[in-house]
Amino acid sequence: MALTDAEAEANMDAGDAEWEAREQLSDMGLARVYAVKILAHWLAGMERSSVTREIVQMVMGTLRQLVRGSGFGRSAVTQHCVLVAASSMLKIAGRGHLERAVGVADVQSLALVVQDATFEVRSSFLLDKLVPALASRRVHARFIPLVFLAAHEVEPGVLDHVRHAVEQRLSQFRPTPGSPSLVESSLPRLLHILAHHPDWDDAEPLRTLELFAHYVDFYISCVCSAQNVSLLFCLAAKLKSARSKVQGGQHTQRLYVLSELAQFLLREKSKAANWPVNVYPGELQLPDDLFEMVDGTDQMRESYLNPEFVALRSKTSGSGAKRTRTKPKRVAKPSKKSRGKQPQVDSDSDAMDEVSDN
Repeated sequence: MALTDAEAEANMDAGDAEWEAREQLSDMGLARVYAVKILAHWLAGMERSSVTREIVQMVMGTLRQLVRGSGFGRSAVTQHCVLVAASSMLKIAGRGHLERAVGVADVQSLALVVQDATFEVRSSFLLDKLVPALASRRVHARFIPLVFLAAHEVEPGVLDHVRHAVEQRLSQFRPTPGSPSLVESSLPRLLHILAHHPDWDDAEPLRTLELFAHYVDFYISCVCSAQNVSLLFCLAAKLKSARSKVQGGQHTQRLYVLSELAQFLLREKSKAANWPVNVYPGELQLPDDLFEMVDGTDQMRESYLNPEFVALRSKTSGSGAKRTRTKPKRVAKPSKKSRGKQPQVDSDSDAMDEVSDN
């Protein structure tokens, strides 16, 4: 459930300890941080022939416990351990023979690290680890949607960095010449992550749609153009002929809501920019690790997007009035040390990071 600014401020003040640079941690704290790094690098450095199921389960189980424990109320040491664990998952995912050890649920967990309550954790993971790994194509394109989870970031400059990376680097990657770019094709994955986001609250549909529209708006602002709006519209619409494979498909109806939300926002953008939305001529496939196709006849006939949201959104769009922003509970205000400036974040460049990423 989303929090107001005052609630987020109160949680921050009563929750996590202030960020401390790694060299300021106690010897015992440093030992914990480096133990996580050594464990992860042990797995990442293994040859295919040496990797066993037991080793993967042991290492990934430790990393998952740390990453999924991110939130409020953590010590400075735990904050560093979360950052190291999340960064290590990316490193492991960048090893071809270990790539699938980082599963769908892990990607969902890493998406929440992008929204970690501690600014230094989320910004370092996003800007120092995730974006460079994507820009150098060290990790699979299934990690691209994570950058758009920064949509509600409160620190100036972070969104500009993400937008630049998407527009100047990630949007250039295409599987084959003339095919949709990897960023364009990531829209269904983004909507799938949002459908499983813990801030989704069926009891407050309007508030939820206001919150989640901002993620889609941020994606559209970074990716959408006159040349690809029809493609993106078709990708969003295709979700209504599919169901989620995750958790027994229990959040599939949320996908249909998000499908219609994305279509609505793409229409809104195309109307404002005077872009035509045409039938996309190509054949499109949804990621088969997340979706299975179903008969979409019934879903196509039914409307899932709350009409009150549509009316309110249309009213503010037509009047030019500034929309109020609903804030997610995951992202608190930046720490008092970092407000108004970009903090110095550990570069994680010690000798143990010299394991090759190739």
